[in-house]
Amino acid sequence: MIINRNHFIAPREREALISLTAIGYIEEHGLLTRTQLDDAKKSLQALFLRASGEETMLRKLIDVLKTTRHIHHSFASISGTLAGVSKSVRVLEEKLAALRARVAQTAVTAEANTDFIGPFLSFSQRFVQETAAYTESLSLYLAAREQMARAQSIYLIALEARERLRQRLAGRLGQARSETEVRIKDEIVSTFNYGEAEIALETTRHDAEVTRRNVQDHLREIQAMCRVATNPALRDRLDDVDAGEDIFVRFTDALARHDCLATMKEPVLELFKLYHHSHGMFQLDYQKLNRAFETLMDNVDVYFHAKEEDRDLAAKREKLRKIEGLIPFLEQAAGLATDDHMDAYPTFSRQLSAQISERRAPWNHIAEDLLRAKVQAEAEISTRL
Repeated sequence: MIINRNHFIAPREREALISLTAIGYIEEHGLLTRTQLDDAKKSLQALFLRASGEETMLRKLIDVLKTTRHIHHSFASISGTLAGVSKSVRVLEEKLAALRARVAQTAVTAEANTDFIGPFLSFSQRFVQETAAYTESLSLYLAAREQMARAQSIYLIALEARERLRQRLAGRLGQARSETEVRIKDEIVSTFNYGEAEIALETTRHDAEVTRRNVQDHLREIQAMCRVATNPALRDRLDDVDAGEDIFVRFTDALARHDCLATMKEPVLELFKLYHHSHGMFQLDYQKLNRAFETLMDNVDVYFHAKEEDRDLAAKREKLRKIEGLIPFLEQAAGLATDDHMDAYPTFSRQLSAQISERRAPWNHIAEDLLRAKVQAEAEISTRL
């Protein structure tokens, strides 16, 4: 029947008008799916639960998208260090190739080859291979830390989303009454089980630790090789060097006994210097990366702050803004639905409009759309009461 504007309006009818106002707004802006809307139409509580779940899901999705993209950008800048390491390896390979060419052009005696040239070329080849392995291990370490950063960020997002949802559902509107509301609430809460995120984080932490140890193993091996390529007078007294592997002593002894090695003195010393320089730079680069990783993990919000957003992300943000306004409106409007002073329809209608139009309300940015939705809801409910 047609509503009498002076007619008494019961709490259930007030709730219906608020619900229809919100549902009209939701339908106009596509904030919930059709299935979610069907559930939401059954009660104000169900509508609140659906809106809260969608808000939390959107917020989580936006943060995950933002984090994934900006982790990639942040690690891309860190990975510039790898380019420098790779360049060092290429220089070593070029210098070693140049020495091989010189040896091929020089009349080297069999004794000189046995005493030094053969062992030195073998040592140098092994050093280059070790540096190449180090470069590969550093690349794997970078990838593992990237995965760890992403997993940690998603884990924190899941924790925050679950806590935000818990606080939302702790209020009066979050208390499910009907079977439908209980089902919706259970469905929403189960969506934010962060157990998988926690397992993923622990897995990536383990992988990162394994790759870190591998990097350190290669660095220690390179360092050990640099020791035997160092003048014994400048070595640490604690250095334990196998006499058979002492390539620097081999060189000085062979240089004194074989005149044919005189022309190779400078190229060999240059390679020794390059070996030491490479190890020093590798060590510094590894420390630099670790500092960058720690800064990254400790300042997630700074690194992952979105400076540019693609259209998909921007659309999700706009949808989130609408829902962020809708939820506090529902919470506040629910008070009007149960207020005993709102038993006359005109009084309730005016108060609801006034509440929607409140200048400093958190739903101010959607107020005009809510007022239009209220007009449509009143038109519909007038034939139901």
